[in-house]
Amino acid sequence: MISMEKVVRVSDIKNHVGENVQIRGWMHLKREHGKHMLFLVVRDGTGFVQVVLRDNIQGYNEVFNSYREASVIITGEVSEDKRSPYGYEIRANGVKVVSPSQPTIEEEIQPDSSVELLLDKRHLVVRGEKASAVLRYTDKLLRYLREFCVERDLTEVIPPVLTKAACEGGATLFPVKYFDDTAYLTQSSQLYLEAVLPALGDVYCIQKSFRAEHHRTRRHLLEYYHFEPELAFIDFGDLIRFAEDTIIHIVKRTLEEDYKTLELFGVTDLKVPRQPFRRMTYAEALDFFKSRGVSIEPGMDIEESKERLLVDHFGEPVFLTEFPSVQKAFYFKRKESDESLAQAVDLLVPTVGEIIGGGMREDDYDKIISRLREINANLDDYRWYTDFRKYGSVPHGGYGLGIERTIEWILRLEHIRDATLFPRFINRLLP
Repeated sequence: MISMEKVVRVSDIKNHVGENVQIRGWMHLKREHGKHMLFLVVRDGTGFVQVVLRDNIQGYNEVFNSYREASVIITGEVSEDKRSPYGYEIRANGVKVVSPSQPTIEEEIQPDSSVELLLDKRHLVVRGEKASAVLRYTDKLLRYLREFCVERDLTEVIPPVLTKAACEGGATLFPVKYFDDTAYLTQSSQLYLEAVLPALGDVYCIQKSFRAEHHRTRRHLLEYYHFEPELAFIDFGDLIRFAEDTIIHIVKRTLEEDYKTLELFGVTDLKVPRQPFRRMTYAEALDFFKSRGVSIEPGMDIEESKERLLVDHFGEPVFLTEFPSVQKAFYFKRKESDESLAQAVDLLVPTVGEIIGGGMREDDYDKIISRLREINANLDDYRWYTDFRKYGSVPHGGYGLGIERTIEWILRLEHIRDATLFPRFINRLLP
């Protein structure tokens, strides 16, 4: 066994060419080359590397008789190899099987396996090169969002997931028995972020949200990650520019740091969007659809398929604004010149549609109380929220960005189920 100082991560192999190192991981693939040589692909969670084993090294027979997914420790010399898909290989001089894998691994997943079987076996699917790359990119995307917020002096907070007050209405809430009371899994952390603005100024959170929706589309999850900033002393234009800057930042950072991931998924057309992004009001969107023979009743929501029709036509991100106020939740601020319109914004991106939804919040105490009464809300459940309007209210707004939808867009995934670790749908609670 070589010294601990020589234990390296696969992602760091390139810095050890010509050195004798040790890697620890799992046997991803095994291929025999004649009777006296094996080619392995080994992964350790940070990447994949090719390993060459000859039959004169210690542990060769043990590996020869092992199956994929056996955990292994390999020592050997690192060499650069442009013929290898990973750019480097390890010429092994020692190998140890830490724990074997069962022969049934070869039967678990096949190239023609159904979607349902792949979801049942998701815990094994995530070991694959593309599935694990999505998880690694998720980690990177969260870092990019946090570094953007640090640059803008936002403070990260951790709001509760169990809540008594509904953010966007009771129809899509998951109830949870809370001793002798009923709580709900949060739809959004927005109300809590608003409440903490006077304490911390501009804030954000990255947290799970839950929506009991009956949608069966390629972009809907019942449990998903939400990036939610909330900003004080801003106007509607400031909010849109902040959302625009967020997207610019994560696309730039992805192009700088994740080009290999983009190559793996065949993404060749990702570009930093032009600024300013295209803007379109809800009324202008209806005119767009009408000109193409698509009828939408004024005041109705724009369906997912129609969102994609619009944004794919332009081939670039589009901000939709000035939605009918009847579509929006009680906390949306109305347009001063037309109370029938909300200061709300959605960001649509090609192939996916909406990835951001938000707007300005009503900052007048009497108006927010009136709106709560209109929806028959229990005012006592919202006292902590409405106090902001009593004691130092300011113009403020924010939005929610869906992490999985953003990943679906950037990596050009066919379905949102591939953008999360263990997806949750109407009929899916396992694994």
